[in-house]
Amino acid sequence: MTTSTLRAIPRLHIAVYLAVMLASGTMPERTAAQENPDILVSTPWLAEHRDDPDVVVLHVGMARMGPTTEFVQGAHFLEYHDIAVERNDLITELAPVEDLVEAFRAAGVSNDSHVVVVGDLGHVSARVFMTLDYLGHGDRTSVLDGGMAAWKAAGGEVSAESVPPTRGNLEADVREDMLVTAEWIEERLGDPGVTLIDARPDDEYTGERPGRDFLRGGHIPGAYNLYWQDLTREEIPTLVEMAEVKARFEEAGATMDGVVVNYCLIGMRASYTYMISRYLGYDAKFYDASWNDWGRRQDLPLVAGRDRR
Repeated sequence: MTTSTLRAIPRLHIAVYLAVMLASGTMPERTAAQENPDILVSTPWLAEHRDDPDVVVLHVGMARMGPTTEFVQGAHFLEYHDIAVERNDLITELAPVEDLVEAFRAAGVSNDSHVVVVGDLGHVSARVFMTLDYLGHGDRTSVLDGGMAAWKAAGGEVSAESVPPTRGNLEADVREDMLVTAEWIEERLGDPGVTLIDARPDDEYTGERPGRDFLRGGHIPGAYNLYWQDLTREEIPTLVEMAEVKARFEEAGATMDGVVVNYCLIGMRASYTYMISRYLGYDAKFYDASWNDWGRRQDLPLVAGRDRR
């Protein structure tokens, strides 16, 4: 089934459509997404489990953008810029491991914690998931699907202040293999087992708007354009129907025996497609430097326009 076919079905009727498929025996086989169901949790799940002794709710925000005034009741605050820093003239890079561990310990995270990340922006929350996955804590980290917008729409309890945490004892088990460099990608251009996902909007992907003035315009050869917000609903930014999500990754060429590499401009938006890649059960990797690195380097190939290659 093509993405265009799925998008032709009004979302209000997708559930009915899938029910008809199931009844007719034409329903696709069990999706890989069901292999990692805990990566995204719903508002009812959080309402039921937020007081569990092992659950640590982290509200991620950016103090430099203004104070956060609404939190899930009982949440601790995590400053985004404690885990995403500028390094080597690249912005939004992973902080050094010791700084990452300290930030999460200070926010109350321990090795046995089930972390639930909440935020106002889906790609910011996903960046926290990606970071904890890098530290080896991804299997005990979830993101609230739809963030604060979903929580408030469901009538969840909201507080004007976060709760001061008890210091945690998180230890890192760093997954160096989940991060890739420009050189790693260049060596594998044309490898059918490597699927590149470009999470930027169309005008950045085509090169019409490079994103930063000093960057070349275009995308990595072979990359598939999957703007991260195409995976979320407009009203409340929860994940769209799974059939549509799965179709987009299949259209990109992703396979369960290959790898999915995610990038964007600076590594924020690609955090969301990375998280969904993991949710779908793919072997997901992350190019943190993203186009901010590739686009400034004259020695690396690119493609301008909508053609992948």
